[in-house]
Amino acid sequence: MTDVVTSQSAIASCVGGTGLTPTQKEDRDSSQLPIACAIDNGILAQRYLICSQLGRGGFGMTFLAQNIYLPGQPLCVVKKLDPQFTDPKLIAIAQKQFELEALSLSRLGSHAQIPSLLDYFQVGTDLYLVEEYIPGSDLLQIVTKQRRFNDSEVEIFITQMLRLLEYLQLHHLIHCDIKPQNIILRPTDRRFVLVDFGIVKDIAATTSRHDLDSMAVGTPGFAPPEQLANRTGFASDLYALGMTCIYLLTGKEPSQFPTDPYTCELIWSDTVEISVELSEIINKMIQIPLAERYHSATEVITALKNRSVRAKLRTYIDRKHAISNSHSGDRSGSYPAVVQWALGMG
Repeated sequence: MTDVVTSQSAIASCVGGTGLTPTQKEDRDSSQLPIACAIDNGILAQRYLICSQLGRGGFGMTFLAQNIYLPGQPLCVVKKLDPQFTDPKLIAIAQKQFELEALSLSRLGSHAQIPSLLDYFQVGTDLYLVEEYIPGSDLLQIVTKQRRFNDSEVEIFITQMLRLLEYLQLHHLIHCDIKPQNIILRPTDRRFVLVDFGIVKDIAATTSRHDLDSMAVGTPGFAPPEQLANRTGFASDLYALGMTCIYLLTGKEPSQFPTDPYTCELIWSDTVEISVELSEIINKMIQIPLAERYHSATEVITALKNRSVRAKLRTYIDRKHAISNSHSGDRSGSYPAVVQWALGMG
């Protein structure tokens, strides 16, 4: 729905108001607050003090706010449905999607890598949802302002995210907008949190026919071809996750890479230091044909586990037999057939 971008100044504008009573807050000059949410002198639904605007997308706006009636007046994120189009049919679809976002967050419950749904309500004709505020920097900010990830860090990242996607797939949900801007690294526990479920898709609610009551949406470069054709599946999130891994390793958007003229595959792995096994897993995640891609998060987790087992087995065999041509890169002939099979060579 919108790209949520936190900033220290936005947080400070809220924290700076802590200590005022609700009545005092209502008396603040609302002229400095976003007009779209300036309800009752900046207090939305008599509870949420709107501090600053965080993002703006095609479907609506996102704000940083405080719940002034809870102890400690905690920060939260308020989303307002505000489509940037006038077609009645598209507006109806946007309303349905906004409701699905709230319903999906409610179904997912409390999860360490998903913001909790705190509220969902209507003021006049405007729909709002309120969710948990996640502190930290998104991956775009981290790579742009700090540094790229190495392959060990990417393996930690991808393992965490695959466990989350397993959870989403268990609930028949596809996020549909996995990208660096929508993943926040929370500093308190070093967990990667997936935000912005604005275009989430519920597989259980769809039929086998093409869904005419939805829109083909996604972020170019990170969304796979089938999603842009409005035929999303579980493998679509895996594709986007693979592209995100490549961004973390290289610091480049998908559009910045050359592609194979015959397969349209990205040519990227020769630009970074990464193990052959991990690059092969990522490459399989971003295959254009669905038949050549992983189909579930569990499949990728299994591949990562097998990679780890094979790496340990290869190290053990190397040491035991003191293979003389260890630097040649082609040691398959030095292994017994059963070991070649275990290492995936046969």
